[in-house]
Order: sequence, then structure tokens, then C-alpha cells
Amino acid sequence: MFKFTGRRRAFHQHQRLMRVAFKVVSRHATCGGPDTASTAEIVALAFGEHQMRITDAEALDYLNAALADRGYPLRPVAPQAGGEDQ
Repeated sequence: MFKFTGRRRAFHQHQRLMRVAFKVVSRHATCGGPDTASTAEIVALAFGEHQMRITDAEALDYLNAALADRGYPLRPVAPQAGGEDQ
């Protein structure tokens, strides 16, 4: 029972965050272009609308998912902090 509840909660959280990302991309698609959408907007709206705190990395994943769905180019993933390329 706990696994089902956890999966359900994760599913609903994912759906809420995708709606936030689509809202941000839609706003920018109509005025200014989707390349101006930021992860900070997704973080702020997730907190403001759903009382959810997410990281910039999570926000970037949701932003890229919304951009990909609409056929826009994706944002590059920021390199890991402290990791050096060899």
C-alpha cells in the first residue's frame, strides 16, 4: 500500500511540475520567445502555486521536457559542481 501511495504522490507531483513548466514556456512563446524562459521562474511558480521546493537542476529537467514537447531547442545541462573533465 505504501508503494502505491508513494507512486501516486510522485505522479501527481510530476504532473503539477509539468503544468508549471508548460505555463512558463507558453508565456515566453507568446512574448519574447521560449529561449528567455528560466529555471528560476519554474522554481518560483512551483513554490507559489503548489508549495513545492525544487532545485534548479530539477527545474531544468522540467523546462527541457516542456521545450522538447513544443519542438524548441533544449537548454544545455550545467556541469556538475566540483567535477573536472579529464
